[in-house]
Amino acid sequence: TLHAAKGLEYSVVFIVGLDDGMIPHSRSFDEPEQMEEERRLFYVGITRAKDRLYLLRAIQRGGRGMAEETYPSRFIDDIPSDLLVGKTRTGRSIRGAPLDTKWSLPSSGKPAPVSSAQYKAGTRIRHAMWGEGIVLDSRMQDGDEIVDVVFESVGIKRLAASLANLQII
Repeated sequence: TLHAAKGLEYSVVFIVGLDDGMIPHSRSFDEPEQMEEERRLFYVGITRAKDRLYLLRAIQRGGRGMAEETYPSRFIDDIPSDLLVGKTRTGRSIRGAPLDTKWSLPSSGKPAPVSSAQYKAGTRIRHAMWGEGIVLDSRMQDGDEIVDVVFESVGIKRLAASLANLQII
């Protein structure tokens, strides 16, 4: 937690959940003193980074079968824009170049859509991180093949074939 990070330093720090309602917590919205405490905790978190700081947020959060759009934390606006790479609270580009309306990582381009399924149930595959696995199910979705694979090391994973770099063995 941010409380526990006081007095510590790390080369790289990730602050995850930088959405209004998470950081700052929604219970602090109507309490000025609590909001200031949330701001102090956020400051503690960002000042733990010696070299790199990554601020991450969700575009949607879900629970009980529903997904709701989230909004970037209001605390992002307190950070000087010349220190940020990404988007502002309003969704505008920070460093000049227009970006699409969703936060995204730079990419060399989208993977080419797959026209038909390559992986059938029972196919043995290899994944760079999780090792060997067996395809349980495969289906096409939005031009990409979605593959359910069972790995001995991590259990069942649902993967986009265009991104997972699976090798048939």
